[in-house]
Amino acid sequence: MFTSADYRFMDAALALAQAQLGRTAPNPAVGCVIVRDGMITGWGATADGGRPHAERQALDRAGPHARAGRAYVTLEPCAFHGQTPPCATALIESGVETVLIACLDEHPKVAGRGVALLRDAGIAVETGLRNPEAAQLYAGFFHRLRTGQPLVYLDANSARYDAVLTDAAMHAPTTELDRLGKAGMNRVCIAPGSALATRLVEAGMATTPVTQAHTAR
Repeated sequence: MFTSADYRFMDAALALAQAQLGRTAPNPAVGCVIVRDGMITGWGATADGGRPHAERQALDRAGPHARAGRAYVTLEPCAFHGQTPPCATALIESGVETVLIACLDEHPKVAGRGVALLRDAGIAVETGLRNPEAAQLYAGFFHRLRTGQPLVYLDANSARYDAVLTDAAMHAPTTELDRLGKAGMNRVCIAPGSALATRLVEAGMATTPVTQAHTAR
């Protein structure tokens, strides 16, 4: 059972992630908060360009004050060695007692493996805290993993998107979306009412941004 403090700390992690939307491609924007004795000792969000990861930055800030603490992470910690070591391993080495995860990762190299690594190391793992909010945050990333294309949003405000679609792609929108997907773009926007926007909506290829209102806990 999550406490009111758990909700507040995960909300802080989500805010960190949301502030980095549109800046972290090809990686998703993740937020992480480290808490010990009811106080935040470390925090981080995926940096511009995708690295360093949120967990690494939060642990670096927390230092020894991560030990015996609780880590609030918006997306399941990575479990494979890419350009950086796995964040699940970093959390294990830090000595945190509990990791709370808003959303499990659909990346085939993670997809439950991060949770398994943590639990195998004796760390308590709780999932699903603020899951609806996190699922919206990572809808574009998951869409690209499944289809190879970014998710297209009808939005005149291009802030917090990886790229902008224009009517220049009118004659070959699928080709353009394929190109953007290969480039690691997760979320792209197009101005509502444009000719291409109308075409994408009719084809079921564009969606409207969802604003999640947190329920006080």
